Order: sequence, then structure tokens, then C-alpha cells
Amino acid sequence: MITKILIVDDNENNRMLLRALLEDYAEDNGIDFNIHEAVNGLEASLIVQDEHFHLIFMDIMMPEMDGIEATKRIRAQDAKTMIVAVSAVDDGARQQQILRNGAEDYINKPINADIFLARLGNYLSLIESRDTLTRKYNASAANLFTQEIFSRKLLFYVEKDDELAEFWEYYLLNSSQRCEKLSDAIRTVYALGSIGLKVGVKLQIIVEESMETMFITLRGLDDVDEKIIKLVMAKNPTVTDYKIRDGKISIAVKRPNLEQPVALVNEVITNVVPESTAPAAAYKAVVETMQVYDYMDPEDLLDLKEYVGKLNSLMMIVGGEIEYQEVDEISNNLQQIGRIASGYTDSYSIGHALGTMGRIIDSHRDLFVNKATDIAPMCAAFGRDLSTWIQMIFVEGAARVNFMDDTIVANAELIMSILTMDDADHASTAEDLDDIFDF
Repeated sequence: MITKILIVDDNENNRMLLRALLEDYAEDNGIDFNIHEAVNGLEASLIVQDEHFHLIFMDIMMPEMDGIEATKRIRAQDAKTMIVAVSAVDDGARQQQILRNGAEDYINKPINADIFLARLGNYLSLIESRDTLTRKYNASAANLFTQEIFSRKLLFYVEKDDELAEFWEYYLLNSSQRCEKLSDAIRTVYALGSIGLKVGVKLQIIVEESMETMFITLRGLDDVDEKIIKLVMAKNPTVTDYKIRDGKISIAVKRPNLEQPVALVNEVITNVVPESTAPAAAYKAVVETMQVYDYMDPEDLLDLKEYVGKLNSLMMIVGGEIEYQEVDEISNNLQQIGRIASGYTDSYSIGHALGTMGRIIDSHRDLFVNKATDIAPMCAAFGRDLSTWIQMIFVEGAARVNFMDDTIVANAELIMSILTMDDADHASTAEDLDDIFDF
């Protein structure tokens, strides 16, 4: 597949730098890029009317039309294009604005070549997974709840850990879908999928959608003891609507009520623009609940921001050739963040989880390096979540003081569970699963 890329920037030197980095990456990895350029947002939005691009690097400050408006227009035309904002350091307000309007990530200028290339690898993996996901209209339903046929069906083939991680990313990083019940269901399916891969089975995850319900079916569990499956389900008490039969499990998730959207968006407000069909009054109700919290000492907050910034940069390069020194820095930053956050009641749960995660990484340095490629997407998402948490709680405002606690703690525990999976052959008995999947 030839990846089509559009660089949008009014500065010719910036365009030349991005093109050079992309061409070097393509040459080093034996792949083909078809690279186009646009000098402002207006030109970019017109180009995208005629052809689809897999990846767009979008500057923010440009004449004629800025990157925020261009992103909004392009996203309305093409929901599958990956848009990455590229703009000046410390441009926090505009960063959040372009993310709300459809950009999926943000890269600071001046561009760090190593970080850019590490992120580019992640972008291309996500793009490939989007293009290769099989979407079929089959003659029979896959789930165990109903035989009704749905026109929207996604099929994930899972034969290794990184393919299971792609399923996780597709739903838990998709702000238009994510809600608490869906997050619980995805974590449960991930846990079951991890067990299946550990015993060497090939899995399929089928997601069927109606207007009211999502049915998530994991198929290929014939060699997994049903008692173990039921134990994993028991460890996730919020996931109650499920059926097990013939080597597969189906989970039903009710879609959130758009008339009461707070539960849907208050954890991902940094990435979401209300759909044009969403009731204006309902969105206004969400906005009115936003507030900035100032429970943390200013000096502690300054240190916290510094450690999170360093950690986020390090997490972005996990998928590359990470060195032991960088693993030690990740561990140290996590423990420093944990020390600061756990000193305050409102952030204690996050602080405790991050401190523990730092110590786990420190005691599993070799495994962290060996599994770096597998856990890279989760680490990158984890770093972004921490940055979003600080921005929303202490700068822009959030619906509640603990609006991201569950997400950050659960993702920290997931990474820790991967590192500690083999400590005592956890997956060998049902009893041992108690520690692994206690999300």
C-alpha cells in the first residue's frame, strides 16, 4: 500500500523538514509515501475534496485559513483521515482546540526527529489496522443474543498481542464511542483475549452495532476452560449482560443516551466536538459543569507538570530502540509523579497507581525493554492521558475532580499486568487470575 500524506504549512522550510524526515523513514523501511503539500488550510481543504489522504500533518497558524478551521472542514468530509497537528511549543489553548475539532495527536515545534519518527511508526500501524479491518455484511449474526443482521460489523483478527492492542486502541481512544460501560467491556475482552493468546489460540473479535446496542463477541476460546472465563467475568462486576457458548462469549453494551450526554463525554471532553445532531441544550449542560481545580500547591503543580512532560516524551519512544537509561527515567518520573499526586486526597488514587507502576517497571527493566514494541501504543496513550488530565483539571476545567481517575488507573494496571504476567505463571490456574485482571 502506498501511504498518501499531506503536509500543510505556510513556511517552506517546515514543509521541507517534514518531507525530508518522511522520505528518510520511507527509504529506511522500504515503503512508499506519496507526499503532497499545501501552503494553508484553505488549499488543504480544497485538495481533500478531490482525494483521500491517509495522514495529514497540519500547522495551526496560517494565513487564509488556520489549521483549526481546516481540520474541522476536513474531518467533516473524511472521517478516516488521520490528522496530526504540528505547531509551536507552549501553544496549549490552540492545541486543545484543534484536538477538539478532529486532530488525533499533536507534535510540538521545533520537531524532535527521534520522537517524530517513533510517532510516525505508530501512526502508520494505526492507519494500516484501519485499512485492513474487515467490514462485512454477513448472512448470520455472530453474537449470542440475537439473530438480527446489522449493516455495521467490524471484524478483528487477533493472533498476537499487538493486534489485540489495536482493538483496545480502536475503541478506548475513539472519543465518539467511549463511555464507562464500553470501557469496562473492552478491558474485559482484552483480559480474555490475553488468556487465549497465552494458550496459543487464534481469536476473532466481532463488533455488531445497532442504534441502541453494541454486541462484542470474542470467538476462538474453545481451548480455554469455561471456569476461567467465568472467573474473569466475576472480576469485572460491571459487565453483567453476557452469554457464553460454543467457545465464544458475547457482551451487550447499551449505547449512552444522547439526551443526557455527561457520562459519554465528560472523560474525553478534550477530544470531542458535539455532533451537529446532538441537542445544543444537552451540550451546554456539560460545558456549564466544567471547573478548574486548585487543590495542589503551586510548586508541586509546577514539578508535576515538568515530570509529566518528561514522561510523555519518553513514552512516545517506547516502541523504538529504548535504552535501559530511558527505562530508568520512565520509572523515576512515574515515582516522582506518584509521590506528588498521592500527597493530595483528590489525586491519591492516580498517585498510588503511578508510584506502583514506576516500581514495577524498575523491577522488570529487562521485560520492559523486550516488550517495548508490544506495549508502545498503550504507553503512548498513557502519556497523553496524563497530559490531558493535568490540562483539564488545573488549566481548562473538568466536569469533576476525578474525571480521568478510572481511565489512568486502569491503564496503569494493564501495563503492570503485562510486565508481571509471568512472575508466577499467573495464567496457569483460575485462582491466580485474581491478581492479573483486577481492573
